Amino acid sequence: MNSEWLYLEIARLVLSLVLVYIAYLFGLRSQKIQGLREYITGTVKDKYPSLFSEIKRYSERVDNYLVNPFDSFSFTQLEQIYNEGRAEFMKKHHKNLFLLVDFLYSNIRPKIQKLQNQGSESRQMLFVFWSNHLRKSLPSEAKDISESIADHVLTTISPHNVWSLLLNEKDEEIRNRIEAFYVERTAHIYRRKAKRPFVIEGERQEISFDEISQTLIEKAKPHIASLRKMFKELKMQNDKEVKAKLLPLLQEYISNPI
Repeated sequence: MNSEWLYLEIARLVLSLVLVYIAYLFGLRSQKIQGLREYITGTVKDKYPSLFSEIKRYSERVDNYLVNPFDSFSFTQLEQIYNEGRAEFMKKHHKNLFLLVDFLYSNIRPKIQKLQNQGSESRQMLFVFWSNHLRKSLPSEAKDISESIADHVLTTISPHNVWSLLLNEKDEEIRNRIEAFYVERTAHIYRRKAKRPFVIEGERQEISFDEISQTLIEKAKPHIASLRKMFKELKMQNDKEVKAKLLPLLQEYISNPI
């Protein structure tokens, strides 16, 4: 009888210890889960809103590239995600988001940079041609401002710049703007008002500024066609991958990190 009682007490003690250990394990697991939830939530709160703002801002700049081609693109927050190892966090906890972010980082971002670089290279090549053509075409008393005119209407960010007009193929507006700037720069020489069609009255008679401007425009067209083709592909990816998928999903995780 005493031995049965002893066995029963030992069994109860063992069961109590097992239950205590199981409770400990559950408690430990709950702490780990809670800690992980807090880590995920904290990281999302710290990194995702600024990433969302940056991507949204530059997505809008892609849309407006033809209107504002001189806008800058510097993906600081996106690059930090990779430089600080946050990409691995995103890959582990928000894999569907990571795939979209990685497509932006690896595919779209380089295309944006390529578009900017090609635009800059095109402007520099055209600047040389435009300067030389203006110097060759203008009256002798206006030759010295040829380079300044080409610079202001093509490479310098100013009210006279025609680069956006070129990208949007607005030939008449381009001619008018170049002509207006020429008239402004030569007012101290000629003291006359522009007439339509505008003919320069200088050393040589009947120099058509429309013809000069049209030659400049025609030289730019192959460059513009290439840039517009690049922009079209980039905009399609921006619409499909960034605006329709990435930004809504990123916003969803900001609201519900877990």
